[in-house]
Formats: sequence, C-alpha cells, structure tokens
Amino acid sequence: MKDVQTTPPAGDSSLSLRIADTFKKRLLGVHHVGVLRADEGLLFVPCGAIHTFFLWQRLDVVFLDVHGRERRCARNIGPWRIVRAVGAHMVIELQAGYCERHPDYLKRIHAALQLRVCPRLSKFQG
Repeated sequence: MKDVQTTPPAGDSSLSLRIADTFKKRLLGVHHVGVLRADEGLLFVPCGAIHTFFLWQRLDVVFLDVHGRERRCARNIGPWRIVRAVGAHMVIELQAGYCERHPDYLKRIHAALQLRVCPRLSKFQG
C-alpha cells in the first residue's frame, strides 16, 4: 500500500492515509498495515462496507459517497462486526477515538483526499 501524507494547517497534526484500491489490499486491510497510528487511516475505494473479522483493534469508520459527503460515521467498532452505509463509495478506517479527539475529522479527511490521494477525488468541498 502506498503511504500518503497530508500537509497540515499551521499548528495542526496531519492525517496520513494508506490506500486500499485493489481487491487484495481491501481484503487484507488493516491486517496488512498492523496497528493504525493515531494520525493514520486506511482508505478503501471503492467500498461500501467493511468487516472486522479476525481484527483485535477497535476502529472508527467513516463512510463517504462518491462526492465526499459523509454517509455514516461508526465509532469504536469492535472485532467480529460488519458495518455498512447505503450510498457509500469509500471508507476510511481510523484508530478508535480519532473522531472524538478530532471533531473536525471530516475536514481532515477531505484535506487528505484533496491534497494527495488522486486528482479525481480533489473535487470534495469541506
């Protein structure tokens, strides 16, 4: 998976995203990454649902539609769960507690997508 680093606003922390854009990368997901750091997330695209089978860490999961609008934010998801959102096109998995620690989590995600992921995603409005 390729690492993508965002450029943070002055005095702010950055969000680093890893991209799971192939079947194999989406299948392995966080298992491939290991433990997500506090400033790191995993982007699944295209994707509308995730599972936490065999995963021991808890996650915050943000679902976005094709235009970058939030469809659902599921916090503190434990192991052996399936989580989905109608209309979702991409999913960002974050360390549990990220969304609570950063009430502007959607703005941070949009910044990461706009700055680095790929040009076709740069149309998001925060």
